[in-house]
Amino acid sequence: MDILTHIFLPLTLLYVLKRGFKTKHFPLALFAILPDFDVLTGIHRGLFHSIIFLAPLSALMLATEYASKKRLKYSLIALFFLYSHILLDFLAGGVPLLYPIVNQGVGIKFPFIIRFGESISIVDAAPRLVYSHPRPIHGEVDAFSSFGVANTALFLLIYWKVGGEKGDAGGFEVKRLSKALKAVFSQRCCLKDNRIE
Repeated sequence: MDILTHIFLPLTLLYVLKRGFKTKHFPLALFAILPDFDVLTGIHRGLFHSIIFLAPLSALMLATEYASKKRLKYSLIALFFLYSHILLDFLAGGVPLLYPIVNQGVGIKFPFIIRFGESISIVDAAPRLVYSHPRPIHGEVDAFSSFGVANTALFLLIYWKVGGEKGDAGGFEVKRLSKALKAVFSQRCCLKDNRIE
């Protein structure tokens, strides 16, 4: 799955569903791509996709925030993004949850196929358990896809539309711009004697 999908699909969900989620929380969305940094080790969907790596990292993040702030807010949002990556990869071909102890991943595939011809029939609709292995990778990652671009566009549309209702900074700017545009277009402009009335 591409970087844009990993960032913007959970960001859209969280922005729409979580009250109090503001623009200042957006940088936490970068945790959604942290697992893909395992490509730096030469293996994609390897160690950084494994619970063996993620569980201690999660505990450290929670403990650090609680020790310093006596609350859990930012670490929970960051972990939402982190584990959304694992869930999306689980639904897109499999994740090696116990790597490097177990070198095999598991996931679910949804092969919903409709066949058109003389009649319309559903060929395969049952979700399947699939198995995968971490794969060696050399300097190449799926950065963007059409699905990722669509997720980004959906987020931007929702951010600009919902932002004003949530009182978010982005919404404030949109409200201001909207008022300015309404003022410009609601006035009747006529050119008389080289002046605008």
